[in-house]
Amino acid sequence: MSAVIEPMMSGGSAPWLLYGIGAAIALILNFCKVPALPFALGMFIPIDLNVPLLIGGAISWFVSSRSKDQKLNDARYNRGTLIASGFIAGGALMGVVSAILKFANVDAVARTADGTPFAELPVAGLIALVMYIAIIAYMIWDSKRAKVEE
Repeated sequence: MSAVIEPMMSGGSAPWLLYGIGAAIALILNFCKVPALPFALGMFIPIDLNVPLLIGGAISWFVSSRSKDQKLNDARYNRGTLIASGFIAGGALMGVVSAILKFANVDAVARTADGTPFAELPVAGLIALVMYIAIIAYMIWDSKRAKVEE
């Protein structure tokens, strides 16, 4: 990314060979009916950030393909998109709150009696997984409650 941005900011020459290679890969992917943007994101973004995208895509496909009525499927898809957007906005807001707390030197980390952060305990990962599954179940349940607007 810096190879793309730096010439624009400093007035240097752009890496045209890299642009050409990227365009060729995008054309080949398009010819093979593989969407170029998700493919590129999969190549660029680390796996721990890609897993939620993959899960979200699977949820989207699941809720928007359960009925033979296309209008109902579209309503479920739109409701799921709205719910996911709310989760994204909430995550962004909590990121801002977390940054403010860190800047204010507020230590809000839950700790055990011996001072070990709760996140380092083995049970913390299990609780996180259970909560992640609960969020996935909620998104599926609430998306499937969508009704066709008359």
